[in-house]
Amino acid sequence: MSGQSLPPSGSKLQIEHDGQELHVTFIKEDSGYGVFKLASGYNVRFPLADVKIIKIYDISQDHRKTMKEETNIGRGAHRISLLSTGGTISSRVDYTTGAVRPTKDLSFIREAISDLEDRINLRTEIIDSILSENMTPSHWIKISHDIKKAMESSEAVVLLHGTDTMSYTASALSFMFEKQTAPVIMTGSQRSSDRPSSDAFENIESSIRFSLENIGEVGICMHANSSDGSAILIRGVRARKMHTSRRDAFKPMGDGEIGRITDRRTFIKNIRKKTDSSIELFDQLDKRCGIFYFTPASTEEELENFSRGKKAVVIMATGLGHVAEALLKKIRDLSDSGIHIVITSQCLNGRVDLDVYASGRNLSASGAIPVEDMLPETAMVKSMYVLKKDPDNFAKLMQSDMRGEITLRSDTVEIR
Repeated sequence: MSGQSLPPSGSKLQIEHDGQELHVTFIKEDSGYGVFKLASGYNVRFPLADVKIIKIYDISQDHRKTMKEETNIGRGAHRISLLSTGGTISSRVDYTTGAVRPTKDLSFIREAISDLEDRINLRTEIIDSILSENMTPSHWIKISHDIKKAMESSEAVVLLHGTDTMSYTASALSFMFEKQTAPVIMTGSQRSSDRPSSDAFENIESSIRFSLENIGEVGICMHANSSDGSAILIRGVRARKMHTSRRDAFKPMGDGEIGRITDRRTFIKNIRKKTDSSIELFDQLDKRCGIFYFTPASTEEELENFSRGKKAVVIMATGLGHVAEALLKKIRDLSDSGIHIVITSQCLNGRVDLDVYASGRNLSASGAIPVEDMLPETAMVKSMYVLKKDPDNFAKLMQSDMRGEITLRSDTVEIR
């Protein structure tokens, strides 16, 4: 762009770089480099001296318009509620900055479910518009009430949610809904719906298909692999995001798979069926819980400071559930003071067993509560629930399977 002035941020350009013509969005200049967003949605950096602007397009309205929000889609018999909380799946590229931002535009959903319009009557509603890193336990409680209201007039609820903390929300909803008359299928996307490579459309379609089944629990539906054509439904308390950007980022931990969709055919297994009686929602959570990640550098002082003001601390320990001997006295002191110390493993696969090594037995004797193969995030959320539900039986309930969060046995499998 030597001799050419820089266009405003958000400008749509046709440029030439290294002998190749590209259609891009100009984001910013950075130390002699231009940052551009490609049509695929990916950002690239080119030396400005090597870039020639061929054409600047007018983006005043065409690229910034907000399409009319849909409220009802379909003419079928199955009544389904779709609630949106925000996240990438409900976001668009901001053509001023090139960044992805939440939007209150659900019009893309019609395209996602065009093949299902004869079977369903889908009511859409935006209940929030935030990225999932901003979710808090207070949001979980509000969402649970929105879902309950939707469940009272629908056969199923699909919840759009950001992927980064979706497993936390899924766990919270799993415990708070003690009985549910309809499935709650959560889904998100790794790429916003206005990107050509977006996974949003197939994730929504698959979620709708899963919602037609006799499922009475909370599940997360995402791509089963990096390509289109296959989706997986994972139990809310056994799901974990294992990659920052792949379409198949979510994996079932242990016996966490509920079902799959391949070429639009649904295969269900291992489900908890919905109840025909009534909805039971327990909408109280004790927020005074957290996760402490043990490392060889962890000290008594760090653990004490982290535990201050909390009623339960989930320790992500090593291996079978081990921490340094130097922390045992502090764990005993914290336990004696009324703070519950819950032990999970950083390994994620397999289960905690404090009876194998002497160090594990010493940890157990210090008052720690091992919770089998429960995921650390699930253990933290379950602690919030149990502390309000039945604090006098905290240890017993934490070590009991309530929603499939503890599996009966752990298989030895190859982890890919």
